[in-house]
Amino acid sequence: MRGVKTWPEADISPEDARRIQNAADRTKQIIIVVGSRANGTSTPTSDWDYIMLGNSRQRHSARSSVPRGTSGGEINSLGRETGIDIFTGPLISGEPHVIFEPNLGEANESSR
Repeated sequence: MRGVKTWPEADISPEDARRIQNAADRTKQIIIVVGSRANGTSTPTSDWDYIMLGNSRQRHSARSSVPRGTSGGEINSLGRETGIDIFTGPLISGEPHVIFEPNLGEANESSR
């Protein structure tokens, strides 16, 4: 299946979906899962690939709370794989992806 998917269609666990949604809500940015996790072809150790549409501070904040794999991903300063790749876009048209939009309802209601 190509294009947008729901997290169950991509075989993302409820716990992982909740963590991503919480990060989107907390940092008030759209987080898109792409790559093998969105394709539904990941293995238990696969890295997670994200497109995060917030500013640098929002992306940095979300990075610490979204799921990550045990292999692959960016290489850190110690030369170790981080299990996560974060991109700032663009989304490749037609590629499988799962969108987590921030729930801004509570913030809007509390500002009234």
